[in-house]
Amino acid sequence: MIMRQIIGSLSITAALLASSACATTAQQQAVTAGSAEEQAAVLAVVAQLFDAMRSRDTASLAAVFDPSARFYGVGRNGEVTVTMPASFVQSIASAPEGVVLDEVLHDTEVRVDGPLATVWTYYDFFAGGEFSHCGYDAMQLLKTDGAWKIVALADTRRREGCRSS
Repeated sequence: MIMRQIIGSLSITAALLASSACATTAQQQAVTAGSAEEQAAVLAVVAQLFDAMRSRDTASLAAVFDPSARFYGVGRNGEVTVTMPASFVQSIASAPEGVVLDEVLHDTEVRVDGPLATVWTYYDFFAGGEFSHCGYDAMQLLKTDGAWKIVALADTRRREGCRSS
């Protein structure tokens, strides 16, 4: 009799855990995925950023950032730098003539929840066709007035352990 009660209790507990896991998984999928349309819109902003860097289109480059955006870079020595969008745009514009700045993305993840999006991606960076460094980009975007804008961009930079080195 006691054994039946224990087995019955375990069965109920297992059923509750399974239904809870299913609910949690469905909830996580809704948060991590977002709609296909919103993911595409977020990725379009990211593509515009890197296309504008390659072509040195400073107007298009500046347009992807919220005016309050910040860039956080972790350099090879571990030093953290903070840059404003205007300074970043200026640095791209003042790169040596004819040197194409090409950031190649791999394994990009997009997560969207309402007006908030996160992009996480590995990258290899090339300057003038020469490998420079690699790392990860982490971007935060907010949708305001119907448009996605980058509000924060953090990246790491290294030469070791890169796919292209």
